[in-house]
Amino acid sequence: MSHPLSVKQVVTMSLSIALRLRRPHAIVLACQLCAVAGFLFSSSSFYAEEPNDVTLTGARVVTAPANVPTATTRTYYDGAETLGRVGHEAILKRDVLHNIKKQAHLQYLEELKKIPEEDREAYSAEYKEKILEYFLNSSELYTQALDAHIRHLLFYNDYVISCPKEQVQEQTKQLEKEFDSKYIPELLTQFNCKNVKELEEYFEKEIKSNLAQEKRIFLQYTFGILWMNHNLGEEEFSPTLTDLRRYYEANLDEFRVTPRVRWQAMTVYYGAQRSRDDAQRKIVHMGNAVQGAPVKEQERLFAEVCRVDSEDSFASKGGYRDWTVKGTLRSAKVEEAIFSEELPVGVLSKIIEDNGSFTIVRIVARESERIKTFTEVQEEVREKLIADRTEAMKKKYEERLSERFSIEIYALSPEEREQCFHTADREELSASGRKTRY
Repeated sequence: MSHPLSVKQVVTMSLSIALRLRRPHAIVLACQLCAVAGFLFSSSSFYAEEPNDVTLTGARVVTAPANVPTATTRTYYDGAETLGRVGHEAILKRDVLHNIKKQAHLQYLEELKKIPEEDREAYSAEYKEKILEYFLNSSELYTQALDAHIRHLLFYNDYVISCPKEQVQEQTKQLEKEFDSKYIPELLTQFNCKNVKELEEYFEKEIKSNLAQEKRIFLQYTFGILWMNHNLGEEEFSPTLTDLRRYYEANLDEFRVTPRVRWQAMTVYYGAQRSRDDAQRKIVHMGNAVQGAPVKEQERLFAEVCRVDSEDSFASKGGYRDWTVKGTLRSAKVEEAIFSEELPVGVLSKIIEDNGSFTIVRIVARESERIKTFTEVQEEVREKLIADRTEAMKKKYEERLSERFSIEIYALSPEEREQCFHTADREELSASGRKTRY
């Protein structure tokens, strides 16, 4: 009999795995899981010694013959077009589209924040149309959403048959309360809604769905992810110092720091509005205003002169540029100047003429090419080794579930399956045993 997870283990595993996956939707979900895990799996009776009486069929993918048209897609109840089954759970097309449309609208709302408030109304409809068109017409995104949905249903199936029916029902009631008290407020914030009624109307009008469907998907995914995290057994793995050093020494190139600089620049343009000579006189005057000051005051003065007289897009920021690596600047002459060892940190460069402008640069900080020390990267290596092991165990876990549960995909011709499941760049074995590209 397995031992129950502690609250700390559930919370830690959920969040750490999501962060290692570096996928925004996974991190959001992990934060939500942290809120509910405090009591959900604390009961010592969570794991049943024997599974319940659900009967499993052999592992197989059932597809329709080539001459079966899409119109024969099975429907179990009104509005539930069914793409197939995972164990005893139906793969509903509306669930897949619900997830895609929801992410599209969240992306749209994020992009809208980048537009000045006074211009949002003019751009709102155009932004929404473009983002929704991309999300809904991308076969690659549909492939990813469908296969992710199948994975979650695999995890959820394993959870359901591993617990007594009564306990699943009780924990579902508990999680439903958490959905209302903790998850709904998060949705209100994400979709800029004032109350639940407004949120329901948003889902019905914009996403063509409802909160009941969102709740059902939330329950399946939450139980499934927590159960998967437990089965990975992450808490049992702790790389030794020898493991960390061995990996570091075998992969030194991963820890090589590319040369980079932080710098300031002041720029004056010439052309139709100003002659070359006038522009040159102005940049000389600006440079002299900084050069004649004490060294300790030059960075501050450089920033002040930029804010007043510089003409590029960084002027309001004091001419500051963030860390820059070679090959990222449009001006080859400016790039050559900032990466020249002949220009020390804190010293103004000569006047650089390029692309109809005069520029003076000043290096704020410089990092030469080097390899980070073992001490610097020790924790980074530890996290990578744990993440690599977690990913390997996750794939094995998915493979076991794919053999354990019957996975059926029907109402798709071979041509439709090819279009649906083989559309992106990277190929790997999916949760259902299909060869799928990402």
